[in-house]
Amino acid sequence: MRIHKIFIKLAIGLTILVLLLQMADLTKVLSCISTANVPYIFMAALAFITASTMVALAFFVSLKRTGVKTKMCNAILASFGGQLLSDITPARSGYFLTPFILNRIDGTPNSSGMACVVTTGAMNFLVKATLSLISLIYFVSILPIGSTLMNSLIIGVLILAGGGIGLLSLLWGKRLLGFLKKLEKMPIAGNLINGIIDVLNDLQEEAMKARSSLISVAFLILLSVIANSVALYFISISLGTSSPTLLDFMFILSLVSAFNFIPITVAGLGIQETGYVILLDLMGVSIEKAVAFTLINRLLFMATDMIGLIPLFKIGFKSSILKNAENVSSLGNLEAGELTGRAKLSFEGPMIIGMRR
Repeated sequence: MRIHKIFIKLAIGLTILVLLLQMADLTKVLSCISTANVPYIFMAALAFITASTMVALAFFVSLKRTGVKTKMCNAILASFGGQLLSDITPARSGYFLTPFILNRIDGTPNSSGMACVVTTGAMNFLVKATLSLISLIYFVSILPIGSTLMNSLIIGVLILAGGGIGLLSLLWGKRLLGFLKKLEKMPIAGNLINGIIDVLNDLQEEAMKARSSLISVAFLILLSVIANSVALYFISISLGTSSPTLLDFMFILSLVSAFNFIPITVAGLGIQETGYVILLDLMGVSIEKAVAFTLINRLLFMATDMIGLIPLFKIGFKSSILKNAENVSSLGNLEAGELTGRAKLSFEGPMIIGMRR
């Protein structure tokens, strides 16, 4: 993806935020933010860091099952670097540069790293899809949800479920390989398809080693969701809001997280905030506090991800990394040219698809 397209997506997200601020009255929103309880904001930041660490540990646990000898601290730092990059890419797909970062830190093979990132991503999608379905049932029973919002939430659940199933199919499915093998004798694209088959074979070979980590990875992803929910609860308390409850925020987070993966804005900017405002409004939170909540959430989320600058500076944060980040695309739009040009058909560079915590 070219840099100008990222700027267009960023502009769309900022436009949505401006509209939300106009609806809520900017003066009232800033007043809410300025009077927020600082100790609770600090605790929310710690909870966000805990959530990111749980995602990093899920990546590390998966790596260990493949037999890769890497230090826990290196895996955690690489994961934080990937999470930072996910904040500036559509559909949070920059997280799939994590194997490249880890490879630069300690030489961990990109094939192993990518298999484990995809494994973590698949479980992230499936855990959140399950929670989203439970959340949908819960909110339908207590809130006056209209048909338009209901359809949007159902689409969100389907996005999460589809993402998880798609990534698992990439790791262990044979249909895609079978389809590609039927095309490898094509006179023009034969060599290219052969290369893609080699890449997928390498990925699936490493993924088989990580298969035994699925339960542990799913548990750590669940812990990350809980930690993120605690962070949202602390932000809410800091604004003097007595509701929603911690359980409510766990359900809200699960539903809203689906919209992070809609690639029309950078990292779901604006779309995520709209989802929070709508659900909080239905739960009786004033619109100025709801918008203030979403802005504090976004700023804290990005601020805590700045830990990812440590590994990026450690490996030399040069334009080559940014150029790779520009070309991140979602799994559904994975292109053969990117597989060959960036992965070099042997995982010497990062194969990039799409996820986040």
